Amino acid sequence: MEKMNQPENVDWGLLAKYLSGEAGEPEKAVTEAWAETSAENGETFSSCREAMEKSRLYFQSRKFNVASAWEKIVPELTNHDSQPAIRNVFSIRYIRAHSVRIAAMFVLAVLLGAAGFYLGYRQHNTTVYTEVVSNEKQVLPAITLPDGTKVTLNSNSRLTYPSQFTGKIRGVSITGEAFFEVEPDKSRPFVISAGEARIKVLGTSFNVNARPGNEAVEVVVATGKVEVLCRQGVQGCNGLILMPGEKGMLFNETHRTEKTVNNNPNLLSWKTHDLVFQETRLSEVVQTLGMVYHTEIQISDPATGNLTLTAHFREQGIDFILEVIRLTFNLELASRNGQYFL
Repeated sequence: MEKMNQPENVDWGLLAKYLSGEAGEPEKAVTEAWAETSAENGETFSSCREAMEKSRLYFQSRKFNVASAWEKIVPELTNHDSQPAIRNVFSIRYIRAHSVRIAAMFVLAVLLGAAGFYLGYRQHNTTVYTEVVSNEKQVLPAITLPDGTKVTLNSNSRLTYPSQFTGKIRGVSITGEAFFEVEPDKSRPFVISAGEARIKVLGTSFNVNARPGNEAVEVVVATGKVEVLCRQGVQGCNGLILMPGEKGMLFNETHRTEKTVNNNPNLLSWKTHDLVFQETRLSEVVQTLGMVYHTEIQISDPATGNLTLTAHFREQGIDFILEVIRLTFNLELASRNGQYFL
C-alpha cells in the first residue's frame, strides 16, 4: 500500500477558527494559502471541513420538539390499563430525564473542551498582522516585508501581512493594486490572496490589480514565473502559468482564466511615472494621466480627443506634460480646484 505523506505545518487552532467562521480576512488568506501548498494539505483541509459540516448536520437533526413528541405519546399510553400506564409513564419520564441529562452533559463537555482549546490557542497564538492602507491620491513607497520582499502599493489599496512568516508558505492578502518584488526562497512559496485569485511565486516581480468592482483579477509578470490559481474550494478552475511579459486574468464571476501578452507600455506608470504614448488618442492619454497623477482632466471638444500623440515622458510632473500637449496641438489649458480643462 502506498504511504500517504503527512500535511505540512498544520496550525490546528487557526484551522478550527477558519472552519467555525471566526477567522478574519488575513487569517482566511493564510489558511487558504496553506491548503493550496500541497495535495496533503488540501486533503486535510477538505477532510476537516467535511467533518465540521457533518457535525453541524448531526446537531441540527437532533433539534426536535420534545413537547410535541410527548403529546403524541400520551394518548397511546392512556389506551392501556391505568397501572401499567402509570408505570410506563414513570419509566418514560425517567428515561427521558436521564437521556436529557446525558445529552446536556455531553454538549457541556464538548463546549468546555472547545472553549479550552480555543482559549489555549488564543493565548499561544502570537502572530500579529500588519495592515497598510493607501488613500485615493497616494502611492506608498516600497514596503519591506519580514522576508525582504518589497511591495509598492498603488492608491486606494490595502495590504495585509504577518509580523513573521512561519511554516511552508509566505502568505499575504491584497485589495487594490500593487507591484511585488518577491525575495527568492525555493523552500517557501510566496502566496498572495487577491479577490477570487491565489497567486503563487518563488521569487519574481509582477503587478497585481484586484480592485473591488473590477471584472477580473489581473496579473502581469515583469520577471520570473507566476502561477495564478482560484481560491480554495472553487471547482473546475484552470490555473495559469505566466512568464515575463504575459498577462493573466481570472474573472471573478465565472472563474474563467485568460492569458495574453501585455501590450500596455504604461502598466507600471503609476509606480515609475515613465509614460510612453505611440500615436495614442488624446482621450486615452488624459485617462492614463488622470490615473497616474490622481487628478481629473477634461477635454471640451470630442474632436480634440481624437488627436493622436507620440511622446515619452520620464518622471515629469502633470503640469509639464499638459503644457507639452497644449503646445503640440495649439490648445487652451485651464485649471480650477485641482481639475484641468483642455
